[in-house]
Amino acid sequence: MTVALRFHAAPEHVRTARLVTVAVARRAGMDEVRLDEIRLAVGEMCARAVRRSLQSGTPGDVVVELDDQGPTLDVVVTDGAGLGESEEESVSLPLVRGLADAVSVEPGPGGPGGVIRMTWSR
Repeated sequence: MTVALRFHAAPEHVRTARLVTVAVARRAGMDEVRLDEIRLAVGEMCARAVRRSLQSGTPGDVVVELDDQGPTLDVVVTDGAGLGESEEESVSLPLVRGLADAVSVEPGPGGPGGVIRMTWSR
């Protein structure tokens, strides 16, 4: 099943994104250790998307897409900012790369770095 969550780029919505993500991951059969990793990684990347949106002056929506249909849980976080990597990302991206099985950073609707794809095996 694919679940999509769209929220205005505001810090108070990051918690909601984490809660929805954990509910989907739990339903997908992830164990408690994986749930903690997923919660932390998605929270970090949603907070990153909010920061990027606010810093770029384009505080549009952040979109989180969760797909548990295959052998993996795939999470995509998209923002509309057109910023390159910041100093804060030199900490958050390596952290998330240590938590997820695979992570990629791709251009988004606003430009470089606007899409983060994360994958966890079951």
